[in-house]
Amino acid sequence: MNMAQSDDELLKPQDISVLVVDDDYSVIEVVEEMLRRAGFRVTAVTSGLEANRLLQNQEFHVLLADLRMSPISGWDVIRQAKEFGNTEVIVMTGYASLDSSLEALHHRVFDFLQKPIDFSRLERAIRNAAHHNILTKRNRELTQELAAKNRQLEEEVRRVRAEMEVLATHDELTGLFNYRYLQNLLSKEVARALRYHHPLSLAMLDLDHFKILNDFHGHTVGNRVLSRIAKILQDGIRQSDCVCRFGGEEFAIVLPVTSKQQAEPILQRVCNAIKKERILLDESRILTCSAGLASVPEDAGTVDDLLRLADDALYMAKAGGRDRVVLALPQGIK
Repeated sequence: MNMAQSDDELLKPQDISVLVVDDDYSVIEVVEEMLRRAGFRVTAVTSGLEANRLLQNQEFHVLLADLRMSPISGWDVIRQAKEFGNTEVIVMTGYASLDSSLEALHHRVFDFLQKPIDFSRLERAIRNAAHHNILTKRNRELTQELAAKNRQLEEEVRRVRAEMEVLATHDELTGLFNYRYLQNLLSKEVARALRYHHPLSLAMLDLDHFKILNDFHGHTVGNRVLSRIAKILQDGIRQSDCVCRFGGEEFAIVLPVTSKQQAEPILQRVCNAIKKERILLDESRILTCSAGLASVPEDAGTVDDLLRLADDALYMAKAGGRDRVVLALPQGIK
């Protein structure tokens, strides 16, 4: 594979092989047709046994598997995929539960989609899974040859690893750091704050009534709004601060060497900037945000306590009427 290939070239649908397994014929027909129309190379089967046979004899970039099948369950097929190759797994199920989500994490499932399938999301998931599959394989091959390669090859390895790190630590939609990155960052920053006796603040920010915007304008517009909000947040914070997408319409901002009293005007400025955008929720109401602030060591001494108190403060901001910033106290809310 040409190392100079761009990400777009790596992700041409006709270069991506997908194995689909579901014992529901109607689901198989629809999914296979949609993926073929998108240009992917698709192999579709209705039996876990047949899927296992294929996985033993050929490689696929992505396995798209239903969980509830018999006599071979989706989990059995997933285990086979992980045992015989580097196939990335996307689960599709109509029976999502906490247990199945935890099982998916245990099996290193790349994505977890609930039926009925959103095909635009499925296509993105397949592209990302295939991209990750290719990068993982390239990284392994390059590492094996590292001793015999020159400085130019070493630079290429670093570039590939950087791409993989971006996939693992960034939110696809907004480009912000994701929840995984936030957890690692907070662990380091809380330890640093306690060691050097510096304050550290965490803001939890939520877009008020965002569901109304999605319902009124549609999720495509909603996604564009989330991307715009991400840009506003990045523009509104200092260079030393870090904004992450916490999930859905909720964001987190880490403010090192900053007390919550010092952080409050920064959050007020950010919230005012969002309001000034005058993004319509519906025909009359504009988008606002609520935020909760907590700090180390004033309020908390651990990452878990810091997250909990900032989230409690956010809850009080929303309960108090929204469109406001609330500061946390160790034993309550101000």
